[in-house]
Amino acid sequence: MISRSFRSHSGTFESREDTMIFTAGAQRRGNGAKRIFVLFSLILLIACQVAWSAAHIRVATADSSEAAKKSADFVGDGNGDQEEIHAAIKALPAAGGVVELMAGTYDIRKVSGTLGGVTIDRSNVTLAGEGECTLLRLAAGQNTNVIRIIGPDVGHVTIRDLWVDQNRDENTFGEGDPNVSHGRFEFCGIKAFQSVPGGPGDQPTHDITIQNCRISNARRLGIMLEGPNMRVQNNHLGNALSDSVEILTGPGFITGNYVEITGRTHVGVGSDRGNSIIMSNNVIHVRETGNIDIGFRSWANSERHVISGNIIQIDKGGKLGAAMEVRGYGAAVTGNSVQGNDPENLLPLKLTGAGNIVTGNYFSNVKVVVDDETKSDRLTVLTNNLMENSVVEHIKGNLKQD
Repeated sequence: MISRSFRSHSGTFESREDTMIFTAGAQRRGNGAKRIFVLFSLILLIACQVAWSAAHIRVATADSSEAAKKSADFVGDGNGDQEEIHAAIKALPAAGGVVELMAGTYDIRKVSGTLGGVTIDRSNVTLAGEGECTLLRLAAGQNTNVIRIIGPDVGHVTIRDLWVDQNRDENTFGEGDPNVSHGRFEFCGIKAFQSVPGGPGDQPTHDITIQNCRISNARRLGIMLEGPNMRVQNNHLGNALSDSVEILTGPGFITGNYVEITGRTHVGVGSDRGNSIIMSNNVIHVRETGNIDIGFRSWANSERHVISGNIIQIDKGGKLGAAMEVRGYGAAVTGNSVQGNDPENLLPLKLTGAGNIVTGNYFSNVKVVVDDETKSDRLTVLTNNLMENSVVEHIKGNLKQD
């Protein structure tokens, strides 16, 4: 019989062979518990992989690679590919997920009874491509939105890494009813609004992000998002007969975008009926053939805009009517670099609101026009701006300047 002593917190104990047998049994039970833990972990990992697979659905189209088609859950035929995209969105579980559009050119057509195109009418959806090699192009004569986000309280929707072409040259109708809210604006690249034109807005769309996309050739707006917490980030935006991008309601963020104007456009970066909106670190580049009315615009009676860190560049021959139209109240215009392209005809930058501050900007060939249309007599401050061949024209309003 084997006997030995060991010490514990409770005192000294003597161990014999029977105790060793007990210890060996405990070790076997420990090994069994370990095996159960490992088996449980494997089951959990498989369940997570199955759940991820169910929440990540792939779509390919006619000119996608053969490898992409084999791996896809839905494959379009290059004619009305919104059908396969809709099927993929519908196939997502209740918790939502990702619809991945493989590289290829997707033919998008109007769906009768809807406001698209591709319609997203549920929350927690990500529509993701593979960059500019994933192109959603509106077919000729459709006269609709390429992507329309709609529905009461629909939110947490992300659209990323796509090229969206609204093909305005072949979709020439874009009027709508001017007496109905949103009636004229259902001809966009990407649009979010909870209802049809003239419908309620009491349960707005919200938390929508458009990022790393290219949006081009819009009959109306490139991107139009109405509701709180909208984000338009790091996109390549282009011509639009209304705005290249506009956020309504707010709060919202338009940041890090490259707005390249090569044709007729009304506004580059704008807001409408929106408060607490940040427009920062964007570049508006007006090319030789570009013709745009306004670079940056905040809407009348708006509150709390920050327009900062932006660049306006105009190539020789390019046309820009006004660098900015800052309306409303409580705006901070700071750290921008604005350079007109004609030292004889200064580029207007219009301040028609009040209670705003313009500071720390670089202005070249610019005329800052202070023309308070609010009649509020709130103070506008211009200070610490570098003015090269630039002037301030004070028409009316309460102004303090260096």
